[in-house]
Amino acid sequence: MSLHLVTLCLALVSDEPIPAEKAAVVTREQQKAQADVGAKYGNKKSSELSPDERRQMVKDQSAADKAVLDKNGVDAKQWARESMKKDRAGYAEQKALVKDLADKEKKAADEAAKNGKKPAKDIQVQKGFSDENPVTLEEKEVEGGAVAVEKGLPSETNQDQEAASEQDRLEKGAGASDDSPRAAPKSSKGGRGR
Repeated sequence: MSLHLVTLCLALVSDEPIPAEKAAVVTREQQKAQADVGAKYGNKKSSELSPDERRQMVKDQSAADKAVLDKNGVDAKQWARESMKKDRAGYAEQKALVKDLADKEKKAADEAAKNGKKPAKDIQVQKGFSDENPVTLEEKEVEGGAVAVEKGLPSETNQDQEAASEQDRLEKGAGASDDSPRAAPKSSKGGRGR
């Protein structure tokens, strides 16, 4: 008997409409989450992505929406129901509230910039490293506040290149005085070497 009572109470609680202000906050946070996911995939159209990337992007968008709903304590089914029930006036009201929230955020960021406080930047997470995408441990700033960028290869690389060239020259010079025939190089494809 008490189980039925608890179920009835939960059903009544979940049927309460979501306040317009809370719906606007959820919508704004969903917009930001979707923008983050889009930025992760280079803000490309879905037609420009491979099928695997598209599938992963959809999963990431779904997870972002679910995280926003969970953060704000809104049930996904209730959110979908209320979205479907809204009329044009309800959508217009929510759109105006979302625009007000975006304006407030922009105003707060501008004030923080005026006061010398920088808004929190997104931290870039890099998985792995390679020659094309090196990891920078420290960045030294120059007097103008810009980061110094070195162009070309480091001096150690040039020294290594010169040493390797010298070694090749010595080997070729020693091989030229040899009267013994050299073996033909093997094919890299694994064939007979035709």
